[in-house]
Amino acid sequence: MKALGQLSDMASWALPVAVLAYAIGINLWTAFAFWLDKRRAVAGMWRVPEATLLLLSAAGGWPGAKFAQRRYRHKTRKEPFRTTLNLIGMVQVIALVALAILPMPGSGSFDPIFNLVSAKPERSMPHRFVPGGSGAALRP
Repeated sequence: MKALGQLSDMASWALPVAVLAYAIGINLWTAFAFWLDKRRAVAGMWRVPEATLLLLSAAGGWPGAKFAQRRYRHKTRKEPFRTTLNLIGMVQVIALVALAILPMPGSGSFDPIFNLVSAKPERSMPHRFVPGGSGAALRP
């Protein structure tokens, strides 16, 4: 039984650590991709495709992308890349705010919200229409 308790303790911190490691990794990778693209642009070499830079940003590397964009002065005026990158950032910020504000599923906190959304006005119904009722009043 003690092993199960230790497993539960490990699971409680493993997910936040994994999320943090992912966030650090994807942002470093995205910033590196922007740096590499800038170096290749200056050298006249083959570039990193814009789709790759945007995909890395959408995968969670948007902060790294904005940092690298400003730090290396890269892709700051190119449209529609700049607008798309900013939209990715807006969506991610809205998602993080929603995760911070909304209650977690299974906590019971969603129940009042769902009850408000699906609330129907109460009507008094005759006994014969209640599920499981006899329905005798309908028979001749």
